[in-house]
Amino acid sequence: MKVKFREIQKKDIPEVWELLDQLKPIGFTPDIDDAWTEYNCIGIVGVDKGKIIAYGSLVIESKIRGYLSGQIEDVVVDSNYRGKGVGEKLVDEINKRAENIGCYRVSLFCKNELIPFYQKNGYEVNNIVMKKWFQEI
Repeated sequence: MKVKFREIQKKDIPEVWELLDQLKPIGFTPDIDDAWTEYNCIGIVGVDKGKIIAYGSLVIESKIRGYLSGQIEDVVVDSNYRGKGVGEKLVDEINKRAENIGCYRVSLFCKNELIPFYQKNGYEVNNIVMKKWFQEI
């Protein structure tokens, strides 16, 4: 299997949303035009034989002191392709993008059971994450 990675295109949105439903269904379908207009990330898709099988995004934050920080969001691999190294290649692709942009670090939030996966990709547990939810989606 030779997965190719590229930046997301507007036409990819329905397939990406199907993948994201494997992480967490949201129970409604947003408007594609609105979603594309408001999208403020670098989205990376993994494509195998014309089908989008992986997605992840990189949010770039410009710090007050003038440097850039990245945050990985929404990493998902189609359930039929998991365990085949696609996720590792996706994270590596996102890391390369962050480094090329000039980010001094990349961080992410994950569930405890995903810590070994991200550790294999060079990430380490650092600090505690706390969240305040204003609405459930």
